[in-house]
Amino acid sequence: MLIIPSIDLEGGKAVKRVKGERGKYVFVGDPVELAKRFSKAPLVHIVDLDGAETGAPANLNVVSLISQIVEGSCEIGGGLRSRDSVKKALSVCDYAVVSTLPFTDRRLFGELAEEFAGRLVVSVDVLNGFVMGDGWRRPLVELKRAVEELSSYDLAAIIYTAIEVEGTGLGPLAASAELLKSVAKRVYYAGGISNCGHLEAVKRAGFDGAIIGYALHRGALDCLGDLSVSDSYYF
Repeated sequence: MLIIPSIDLEGGKAVKRVKGERGKYVFVGDPVELAKRFSKAPLVHIVDLDGAETGAPANLNVVSLISQIVEGSCEIGGGLRSRDSVKKALSVCDYAVVSTLPFTDRRLFGELAEEFAGRLVVSVDVLNGFVMGDGWRRPLVELKRAVEELSSYDLAAIIYTAIEVEGTGLGPLAASAELLKSVAKRVYYAGGISNCGHLEAVKRAGFDGAIIGYALHRGALDCLGDLSVSDSYYF
């Protein structure tokens, strides 16, 4: 299973919010220093939190700096709700992560999925069985229906984000990758991971990767070894 460091951006800083709520943080730091620390990671996940709330990317200058530092691939999400936003994201990262767009503008998403085949990642941000949008403030569609709607596209990956435990360190929610693997070859999990036992649970659930923020920032996952070596990002 791939370990994917997450760098969440707000106002040009790296932060980790509790359940995505602005003003509630467990971490505030320098995104460039984090990028240097995780430079050997095969994939780095970047979230533009300001973009997610305003509907347009707001930290692409910082994302560009991160992408120049990391030696592997990067993916960027947050506010990618238009063709222009997706194109800008793909100009600085290998993959663009969308969440709201597939369920609010299916025509545009279909066009983008065809134009950028294999470069779009869909994050299904789940709370109480619903995929949420608009900065996790509004339910969009039930998860099962969302998976059905995504089944016809050539996606790079699917991310299952458990909003209920995101940023809490309370452990992953009981979620299986089986349903999501009918949509994409690679399925990643995000939310609540804070120790190596949590990683074991995510791996047993069939996920191909785990997106982790705070636990990596504070060095809590000693089972991974030296993060300056690329092999340490496999569990």
